[in-house]
Amino acid sequence: MADLKLSETRDLTRIERIGAHSHIRGLGLDSALEPRAVSEGMVGQTSARKAAGVILQMIKEGRIAGRAVLIAGQPGTGKTAIAMGMAKSLGLETPIRNDLR
Repeated sequence: MADLKLSETRDLTRIERIGAHSHIRGLGLDSALEPRAVSEGMVGQTSARKAAGVILQMIKEGRIAGRAVLIAGQPGTGKTAIAMGMAKSLGLETPIRNDLR
C-alpha cells in the first residue's frame, strides 16, 4: 500500500471541510428580483428564489425587520440552499438559526 504524504493529507482535510452549500454566494437575482438561470451558485428553484428576493427586499426596507422567516418543505427541496442564499445576500450581520423545531 502506498504511503500518504503530509501534503496529500492536508489537501484531503481541506476538501472534507467544504460544506454541501459552500458554493452558494447569494440568490442569483437581478435588480428586478428575477432569477438568473445560473448565478451565485444557485440553479433552478426560480419561484422560491423570487419569493426569497421579495422577502429580502422587505427586510432591507425595514418592513419585516426583527422577525423570523420560516422555510418549510419536504427533505431535499432546497430549503437550506435558499436560506444560505438569503443569508449571503443580507450579509454577515444577519443572524441565522436552523434549530427551531
